[in-house]
Amino acid sequence: MPSAASSSHRPHDDVTSQQLVRAGSWTVAITGTMIAALLLLDEPLPWARVLLNLGVGVMGAVAVLLGHLRRWHQAGLVLVWGVWAVVAALSASNGGLRGPSLLNFPVIIVVAGWVLGARYTLWLTGATGLLFVVFVWADLNNYMPPARYGNLAAYVAYLSGVLAVTAAATLLSRRSYLRRVREAQQTASSLATRDAELRKLLRAVEQSPESIAITDLEGRIEYVNAAFLTRTGFAQDEVIGQSSSYVSNNGMTLVQWVSLRDTLARGENWVGEQVNRRKDGAEIVEAVVVAPIRQPDGHITHYVEIKQDVTERRRAAAEIHRLAHFDALTSLPNRTMLVERLTALRWRGGVGSQPLHVLVLLDLDRFTIFNDARGSEMGDRLLQAVALRLSQMLPAHGLLVRVAGDEFAIVLHDLGLLPPQASRRALAFAEQLQALLLQPMRLEGCAEEAQLGASIGITLYPQNAADSPHEALRRAGTALHRAKQAGGGRSAFFEQGMGEAAEQRFQVERSLRQAIAADELRLFLQSQVDVNGWLTGAEVLVRWQHPRDGLLAPGAFISIAEESDLIVGLGTWVLTHACALLAQPAMHERRLKLSVNLSARQFRQTNFIPQLRDILATSGADPSLLTLEVTEGLVIDDFDEAVAKMRELAALGVEFSLDDFGTGYSSLAYLKRLPIQELKIDRSFVHEAPTNADDGVLVEGILSVARHFGLRVVAEGVETREQADFLRQRAPDIIYQGYLFGRPEPQEDWLARLPASNAA
Repeated sequence: MPSAASSSHRPHDDVTSQQLVRAGSWTVAITGTMIAALLLLDEPLPWARVLLNLGVGVMGAVAVLLGHLRRWHQAGLVLVWGVWAVVAALSASNGGLRGPSLLNFPVIIVVAGWVLGARYTLWLTGATGLLFVVFVWADLNNYMPPARYGNLAAYVAYLSGVLAVTAAATLLSRRSYLRRVREAQQTASSLATRDAELRKLLRAVEQSPESIAITDLEGRIEYVNAAFLTRTGFAQDEVIGQSSSYVSNNGMTLVQWVSLRDTLARGENWVGEQVNRRKDGAEIVEAVVVAPIRQPDGHITHYVEIKQDVTERRRAAAEIHRLAHFDALTSLPNRTMLVERLTALRWRGGVGSQPLHVLVLLDLDRFTIFNDARGSEMGDRLLQAVALRLSQMLPAHGLLVRVAGDEFAIVLHDLGLLPPQASRRALAFAEQLQALLLQPMRLEGCAEEAQLGASIGITLYPQNAADSPHEALRRAGTALHRAKQAGGGRSAFFEQGMGEAAEQRFQVERSLRQAIAADELRLFLQSQVDVNGWLTGAEVLVRWQHPRDGLLAPGAFISIAEESDLIVGLGTWVLTHACALLAQPAMHERRLKLSVNLSARQFRQTNFIPQLRDILATSGADPSLLTLEVTEGLVIDDFDEAVAKMRELAALGVEFSLDDFGTGYSSLAYLKRLPIQELKIDRSFVHEAPTNADDGVLVEGILSVARHFGLRVVAEGVETREQADFLRQRAPDIIYQGYLFGRPEPQEDWLARLPASNAA
């Protein structure tokens, strides 16, 4: 602890005393010099007094010099005792008690009290009293010289100097007293303010939600706040005096310890993160700041540790990362992780030095049917079982990803430097996948075993320096689509032509979307005639008048439209124009029918029946002249709903034709329940019916079924007289459609020939 202050007054500790010494020193120096000069003018050669007063001036100058050197105590001693000694000598030579110099002693004592303090004042008072006793004794024994006042002007100047010193001391004393009062008041106010600030700071530290601990330089705890005790589970008496690392159970790595040690050795703040343990052993993750505490001189005496509990934040961040990178159902990595892995495997070397990897896209066949039949819960269990089975054959460094729905992706690493070698290995792996998935899987809660194949698309990666994850996914997706189109249950390797075809299809789809809105479609008709050549109607076809490529046949865009939502808009356009054509007098008067192909996607639209009803009402067409051609696949996918819709339309008078009969299921059980009025024999059977016995038998079978159910028959693709005669001999009421009786032509041309179309 610092020692107590001395009771004596030290001038170098008191600003007011310094001011007194400075003022007194200059006053004494100037007054002594001035009086010495006056004495020289008053009497010839008054050397004793002149020297004494010059001595006063010199002592004042010495005091000034010492004050300039900031040696205030020595300056005060010279000023007070030096002046006292000179005044004493001057008084003795000027009559002792009867001389005017005695007036200087009270002034000197007062100045001594302010400059040197109480102890020196007592000493000075005692010395002055003793001097007076000596003066009394010398006066009684007539040893004192007579008092000499000298020149009145000199005396007045001398007395003025004394009065000036006294006035300066008095004024400075008054000023010092008032200043000390003000300083005391300011100090008290400052202390009160500082005390309030300290209390506020203490409350802030104590009530802070962050753990705060103060340790000495050895790491022993001297203070902890309430949050520290609450978070660690310790009591205060269990913490104070203990090592911070022991109480906090710091989960710091060796690298962190070295960093902490070196950072604190440099006097800097250390920031890091620790996995600490509470008293009960529970882990908490804390963000930690350790900072040195410095004294005013810069010396470090303590360290403060501030710890923020980030356990929940880290747990939330980990959960966000899991949700962003992993599939919730199967716990497999998701598409984001797939893209990141492919990004990490991008091109890094030159030609021949880049290891080739493989991206495999796998899509379960008939999963939608299983999911609809067994429910979404069983569908989820099947996906989980598939994920488990696929992971069992995943190579050590491979990546298995659930992309979306029933689609999975696998990344195989380093299958070779040459494409042929990598391709063979990839196809071999795909065959193993196919065999593995075909093995029955037993699902909890399902009595029957599930057995699903898969379609697989494969591509090498990277193929060049510009290859990217999204390009690889596009290629694999194209190959997968090709595998599914081939009937599923097989693997397809991406070829360059596939990518070009996919790009072309994309461009066609984009242009077709604009073409429908720009009215670039054209209605074409192909005549249908009976065996006598009389016109009975026509099949409605569509062409695309492309602004650059000219007139495009349906094969160039219908399949693309069927894969997207464009087929709905295209089908609506055809139905609208066909009904408008039926409403024309030339068609209505001759009772000519129009057959319109109906797509499955369009038929399944919930608003299809109201929409067709509005088209018929708006155009004024006779519904009985409209025949909608449907395929077997359209009605079999959801048979009951399809039959209900067909019956609702049949109630309006609309007729139905079963298109391409014989190429699909051709189930008689379905056929007898469908509200159809017509069968169309596919052109593939008609083409070789006269020469191929098998095709001839099939045609005869179809005609027999039609007679049994009372259906009219339209034969497509009739191009020769032999084909027409073959059909007529077996079905005298058959309807022909083909190049032999007319090619598809624009509706305007077809209508223009109606007056002369009584016979073909």
